[in-house]
Amino acid sequence: MKTDCSSVKNIAGRVRFGGSTLEEKEISQAVISRLPRYFRYLGELKDEGVERISSQDLSELMRVTASQIRQDFNNFGGFGQQGYGYNVEYLYDEIGKILGLDRQHNFVIIGAGNLGRALGNYMNFERRGFIFRGMFDQNPDLVGQEVRGVKVMPMEELESFIRENEIDIAALTIPKTSALDVVERLVKTPIRAIWNFAHVDLNVPEGIQVENVHLSDSLMKLSYNINRYLKEQV
Repeated sequence: MKTDCSSVKNIAGRVRFGGSTLEEKEISQAVISRLPRYFRYLGELKDEGVERISSQDLSELMRVTASQIRQDFNNFGGFGQQGYGYNVEYLYDEIGKILGLDRQHNFVIIGAGNLGRALGNYMNFERRGFIFRGMFDQNPDLVGQEVRGVKVMPMEELESFIRENEIDIAALTIPKTSALDVVERLVKTPIRAIWNFAHVDLNVPEGIQVENVHLSDSLMKLSYNINRYLKEQV
C-alpha cells in the first residue's frame, strides 16, 4: 500500500534515446518535478523558431543552473553534443516521451462543482493528450448539465463508464468526507492514476499513481515567502 513516494520509477521501463536503450532506473522526484518546466520552456522556444540552445542559455531562461540541467538530462542518457548544445525540437519530443505525452490519456472528473467545472473547461489539456471524457456528481440537480459538451453523469454509472471508455485518470474535486468512499470504488476499476484535489491523503494499491494538489498549501507557501521578504526589508 502506498501514497506518494520519494522517488519515481521511469514507468516506461526501457526507454530508447538516440538508438540506445536505457534500463529501468530510479529517478528522483525532484528531477521528475522539473521535467514539465523543461517541456514548457522548450515548447515556447520551438514555437519561436529556436533550433538549438546551450545548457547555459537554458539555465538563464529557467533560473536553474546549467550543471543541474546537465545532471537532470544525464538521468535519461543526455541529449546534447559538446560544442553544439541541445536540439530544441528533439529535446522537446524526447522529454514529451519521458512524460508519456506521446500517447493519449483519457480522464474523468468526479465532482461538478466550481473547481471541477473549471478543470473541465480548461482546453489546454487536449494539447498535451489528456482527453476529458466524463464528469460525475452525486447531486441530482447537477446531473444532465453540460461542461464543454460533456454531460454530468450520476455516480452510479462511474465504474461502467471507466471500463467502457478506457479511462486512465480520475480527478477528484470533491470534499474529503466523500473522497475516501469514492477512492474505494475507483481502485476496483482499471484506473491508473488519481489527480487528488480533495484535502485528504489517499492509501491506494501498488500500481495506482496519486498526485496530490493542495491549493491551500500553495497559498501558505506564498504567505511564508511574503513574510520572509518583509522581514528582510526591515
